[in-house]
Amino acid sequence: MRISVFFAPVAATPEHIRLAEDLGFHRAWCYDSPLLYHDVFATLARAADRTSRIGLGVGVLVPGLRAPVVTASSLSTLSALAPGRVVAAVGAGFTGRFTLALEPVRLRELEREVRELRTLLAGGEVPHTEGGAPVRLIPVPGAEGAGEVPVYVSCRGVRAQALARRLGDGVMTGIFYPGGLGLLREGVGPDLPLTVHAAGAVRDDDEPWDSPRLREVVGPMVAVAFHMFAEQPWRLEGLDPALRATADAYVARVARDLDPERRHQQLHLGHLVRLELEADREILTPEHIGRFSFTGTAAELRARAEGLAGDGVQELAVQPGGDIPAELRRLAAALL
Repeated sequence: MRISVFFAPVAATPEHIRLAEDLGFHRAWCYDSPLLYHDVFATLARAADRTSRIGLGVGVLVPGLRAPVVTASSLSTLSALAPGRVVAAVGAGFTGRFTLALEPVRLRELEREVRELRTLLAGGEVPHTEGGAPVRLIPVPGAEGAGEVPVYVSCRGVRAQALARRLGDGVMTGIFYPGGLGLLREGVGPDLPLTVHAAGAVRDDDEPWDSPRLREVVGPMVAVAFHMFAEQPWRLEGLDPALRATADAYVARVARDLDPERRHQQLHLGHLVRLELEADREILTPEHIGRFSFTGTAAELRARAEGLAGDGVQELAVQPGGDIPAELRRLAAALL
């Protein structure tokens, strides 16, 4: 199984990707959430100029943030800067939609995005608007792309799995897939490459699960699990009683404390990078850090990675936090 890294694109990310290449990571993925982070394509273009081997992944692209013709042009441009190294994943959206006060897109919109991106990147034609005239990429000399750009589908539910089987070049999901990743592998079939992502850290043998370092490195990822409960309360169903009680109290608190008109902004402050809400700090218990992040000693993480490979996972992409260069080196020493 290949070990990659995931980044929230900020000013330092291109240098972090250069370091990730030096350390031997397979691919560097960057999130696409334009109201939170730097532009993903500008960030990866800067990284392309600093690297020569590491793969560059855009994930996940969300329908509606850009017209498919614009996204296809950006991916084609990136492929010209890093031939054969670019991959994209398309999903229904988390903060890319929630920070706009919108729900994730419906499956038909996701399918249209995947279909049109793949068609445009392969040189085919699509209607730019529903019922409109066909368009295609027609770059002038010197503005062509270089090489194929695989398009993965980010999926959880059965219908999205069927979409991935029909149209995807691969599959992406979170490491904490309901029912286990073996179940997802059965749903998408044996042949599609499967990438899973998580935030994680290497814990020293004697380090407390809620040490200041681990709270800084993986705390923002733990908080995101509770942000999801707040955004989509239906996810509370089926939780074990202790976690359900904590999650219910969290959801009630943020509903009470945040401005209803700007809750979609305030809840996601510092998303995956830094803790901003007092409610988020209070749920960082050792139990939640262990449950909602890919954290453990080096030996424990190697064993978990072996288990993922046994479930049919081809790529594990881990997001470091805190002192990112230091955490990249710790992850590389443990997993590469």
